[in-house]
Amino acid sequence: MNNLLIGGDEMRILSFVKFLISIDYPINLHILNNHLNNNIDNLKSKNLCNHFETSVFDKDDYSNINGFIYLYDFPENINDDNIDFLKEKISNFRLSVNDIIEKGFNGKIIINGFRDDILNYFASKFTGKSSSNLIGTGTLPSTLILKNILKNYFNVGISDITISTFGSNTKNFISWSRSYIGQTPILSYLSDKNNLFKDDVLDDINHQLDLQVLSKDEILQFKSIKIILDSLYLYSPHIMDLSNLRVNNGKLSSLSSPVIINNKGLYQYIKVSLSDNEESTFNSIFDESNVVINEIINGGKNNE
Repeated sequence: MNNLLIGGDEMRILSFVKFLISIDYPINLHILNNHLNNNIDNLKSKNLCNHFETSVFDKDDYSNINGFIYLYDFPENINDDNIDFLKEKISNFRLSVNDIIEKGFNGKIIINGFRDDILNYFASKFTGKSSSNLIGTGTLPSTLILKNILKNYFNVGISDITISTFGSNTKNFISWSRSYIGQTPILSYLSDKNNLFKDDVLDDINHQLDLQVLSKDEILQFKSIKIILDSLYLYSPHIMDLSNLRVNNGKLSSLSSPVIINNKGLYQYIKVSLSDNEESTFNSIFDESNVVINEIINGGKNNE
């Protein structure tokens, strides 16, 4: 069975442990936060698990650990840059990662929280890990909701739908130009003048993909992490939208785009072709992301 570490926000860690207990997920999860010792001991429901095991864990050797999950919170207003908020999260994340690497950790890192693309970017700088081992949940929660809305609307299987959400978990867009049901573009269905329900489905999508609401939905966030864990450790490869390191216009970025993820890690599997408008939107999000990164590096807006 795979051994994973988890660190970060204590309330989110405890909620995630309860989620994994409820599905008896087959991993050994070792918690770095010693303050949670009593909370974990009081979770009697873990005794019902046949596969999931958890413990508070602080040792000198992490060489047998397969992965590290880092959970941190979302600010009240995700529409702001929240530079100071991000600087604090990056600093805490760096301390945790440096500590486990010094103790022999050489596994994959999974990040979930506000602008995980930014933490993913900085992780590439201070860990020295390859891009295949750095994974942010990114826009995956949005894409999961989107696919299920379309599945129900068109009454098809979830595997029949190909659609992606590009950008970050605070600023993103749906690539309708490369969305399909089977071999047929979804836009051809939605543009049909005889389709009396297209406005309903588009309104539903806009309503359901409220990013402020999605960020607060812990079950959605945790299901996204579970799908990543399935791919990495249960030999269930997927193509999904995740924060991943890539070079855009000669600069490194870590925004969400479709990638393949399997037991070896994360890989960009195709060169994505977007429409001109979508490419322009993506470049705008990329530029905004670079502004945030530079403000963090340079000490924030107040110190410029």
